[in-house]
Amino acid sequence: MKPTALFSLYDISNAVQYAQELVDLGWQILASQETVDLLNTQKLPCINIADYSGVSAAYGFPPTLHPRVEYALTQEDINDRIDLVYVIPYPLSIGNDVGGRTLLALAAKGRRLPVMTQADMQRVLAELKSGEQVSEALCQELIEKTNAEIASHFLNLVHQTNLGNYAGVVGRYHYNLANGENPYQQATLFDLRGDDVLALTQLENLSETPPCFTNLADTDSVIHTLCLASDAFRLRFGKQPYLCVSAKHGNPCGMAVSWESKADVIERALFGNPLAVWGGELAVNFDIDETLAETLIRHPQREKLYGSAAWMLDVVIAPDYTPGASERLLKRKFRKVYRNPDLRTPRLPADSYSYRCVRGGFIRQSPFCRSLRFEELEFVNPENDTREPDPTDIESLILAWSVAYSSFHGGNEIALAKDGCLIGVGGGPSTVQAAQVAVERARQAGHDVHHNIFCADAFFPFTDATQVLIDAGVKMGCVPAGGKNEALVRKQLADAGVFMVYLPEDFRGFCRH
Repeated sequence: MKPTALFSLYDISNAVQYAQELVDLGWQILASQETVDLLNTQKLPCINIADYSGVSAAYGFPPTLHPRVEYALTQEDINDRIDLVYVIPYPLSIGNDVGGRTLLALAAKGRRLPVMTQADMQRVLAELKSGEQVSEALCQELIEKTNAEIASHFLNLVHQTNLGNYAGVVGRYHYNLANGENPYQQATLFDLRGDDVLALTQLENLSETPPCFTNLADTDSVIHTLCLASDAFRLRFGKQPYLCVSAKHGNPCGMAVSWESKADVIERALFGNPLAVWGGELAVNFDIDETLAETLIRHPQREKLYGSAAWMLDVVIAPDYTPGASERLLKRKFRKVYRNPDLRTPRLPADSYSYRCVRGGFIRQSPFCRSLRFEELEFVNPENDTREPDPTDIESLILAWSVAYSSFHGGNEIALAKDGCLIGVGGGPSTVQAAQVAVERARQAGHDVHHNIFCADAFFPFTDATQVLIDAGVKMGCVPAGGKNEALVRKQLADAGVFMVYLPEDFRGFCRH
């Protein structure tokens, strides 16, 4: 008996070509009526699935779900078995293609060849031409892909009901990660097949070695900080400046903005906390040339401070690099150098939910991607001061906000910025400790904290943390409204002459919990 392929296609492009190639290889074709009509115009022999099933009645859809078809797809050692199912289901926007997916599921059950994309059909044909049969490895891959696609489809149906009783995600293997700080942990990156151009699976790794779990987790956090800031600048100024984030374990320890100089923004971000950034990560929204690459590798001022000029950055992320820049950065064997041109205009993801695995389950919540929309903010001038905030102070405010709302230095994040540069950030079990740590870190890094601009990711429950910031000479601040002592805190800050920006009460941080 000839091997048999069943065609049931929503997208019939290239169907004639694939059928012809199968016929040339000695296969026979079963097909639904529309495909039969198409193949007959090309004088290609094929069998109508209605004739195969013996169904003469017209039901308005092809009689592919028939006991004979199921038998031919699932039973072994039979003369009229179906060996390949080529089904391209119609999209969910048109309807729920149960029939097409059932054929694929039956093919997977019977360990036939379930093919649902043109690319996979081309792979199958290539193996048939070279070896007369498809390898067990490709067969197993197609079966796994079919099961995953069907699971994903029905999960999408569940999510469309919006009842919230069931949830899940299905990822596709992307690559295995290297062993990182914990060699006993084996990690794999999976792709959720969304349309996010800044997904980690869309990053091009220019390095010879794959990243470890820590590299990717930190990269994800740094890109998020960059996107928050870029989004806020576009909303406030209608354009975005040069931005640079330096971080350690994904937590920003330096960040800077400049409308004119790439070199300046990199240098100021690195010297936000030149001690902490050693061995860290750095992301920018502009291309890196040889001169900028050299700044990322070493700086004479750092040698004066710590006896070593090298920054030892483990991860560098940019839209692109000149050949000389990438060659220079890659001389450090274990440095991960990532490229994605869409980083020139970083955008927040449009995910409906975020997920966190917990023991025995997972937590689903709406993602923390709220934009800093200035029309939602309450601007409160000090008494008898009617001036608008200086644009430079707004720039510093955006930096402090994007850091406080994307980092995890221990909780209750407070970030300090000045003159378009992050100078300190801290967290802690309590808000007052977070303020103390932020101020102390700024001073340890050699920054003048007077006239700094702060942002906190949660309201102040008491006046102790605000007093720390006032004593440090804070000029302007940003904090969510709320708390039983809000009136007292507001009065304290007003009496101290601090220009305040109050976020909506529901606009709090704690994003990395």
